[in-house]
Amino acid sequence: MQLHNIISRIRGESKTIGLDIGHRLARVAVVGHKQGAKGTLLALEQDTVPEGVIVDNEIRNASALIDRIHGLLARAMPGGIDGDFVTSVNWTSGILCDRILVKPVPKVPENELILQTAMGRNPFDDAGNVLDFSILERREEGIEAMIVAAKKEGLTAWINLFQALNIKLAAIDVDAFVLGNTYSYSSTKASTSGLPSEEEDDDSVLLLNLGYSKSYAVLLRNGFFNTARSILGSAIHDLQEQLSGPLNISSEQACNLLMGSKVRETNLDDSKIKFAIEFIFEEMAMKVDTALRYFGSSDNYKKPSKIIVTGGGSNIIGLTSFLADRLSLDVVQLNPFKAVQIDNSRFHDVDWNAAASTYTVALGLALRRF
Repeated sequence: MQLHNIISRIRGESKTIGLDIGHRLARVAVVGHKQGAKGTLLALEQDTVPEGVIVDNEIRNASALIDRIHGLLARAMPGGIDGDFVTSVNWTSGILCDRILVKPVPKVPENELILQTAMGRNPFDDAGNVLDFSILERREEGIEAMIVAAKKEGLTAWINLFQALNIKLAAIDVDAFVLGNTYSYSSTKASTSGLPSEEEDDDSVLLLNLGYSKSYAVLLRNGFFNTARSILGSAIHDLQEQLSGPLNISSEQACNLLMGSKVRETNLDDSKIKFAIEFIFEEMAMKVDTALRYFGSSDNYKKPSKIIVTGGGSNIIGLTSFLADRLSLDVVQLNPFKAVQIDNSRFHDVDWNAAASTYTVALGLALRRF
């Protein structure tokens, strides 16, 4: 560690670099931290990921990805690349998660006890999994912990990527957890510490992450991650295909329609376009409603009180208002920039509304401090 970094650490100052690498985009957010103060946004950068480099959350062409990330980091930190690096794996890449209650055993360390209990449960007992846990609460009846398992093969590929980049990772997170943390830190109901207010009794919120190739819903209770499930057929790519077929247009033209851009060289009737879009919105509303009912019925938790939408799909014109009308709930886009201070002299011509959906995970990762 360089001398100026050591001095910064002594002063309670640090820097975190969040790297969010998806199927189509790689994004970087850099946040500076000071003791007792809200983090300061230092940089945002993104670049496209060439088609075929990442397929179904698997790295297929590491060398092409390395070149893109090197360029991203050089633009984000032209004065030198330093700080704590954090990245995430996608919830849909085979992540397993569950809550367990473990009774203390004399002379057995908590961590050993929790891991032993986890490894005795199917499918967490799979030798191909990497296990981790977080203690949620210590009660009279035992220790409540969240256990997480990820496929060892998939994690190894990402670790090898960062070793090739000569980057030492401070942590590998799960993007579903990152979204929950980002919501907690950006919520207007959060306390000054960034954690949810204790006054919110059993307040449940549904986070709907609409990515390009994968979508899923996250249930938060009192601002903390509770569980998640995939929402099949609701990613941007799926919606493009569902729209392009009935209208007999290309997938690119369908994407333009969804995002509010005009489609040239077509003789489409406006009423036909409206009908086709409302049809796929209705299909999505039914899937989200199924998730709401599932979450509301599990473990006797009440139905989520609102929906927070993030990911590229949150920019689809008219989607949030349609879901709000059909589901009779408040539906709003997640704005992660509420969680940081922004020095406008560092950023020029930034569309913060569009950036909110693009950089949610990267910024959520960068909010962590070590």
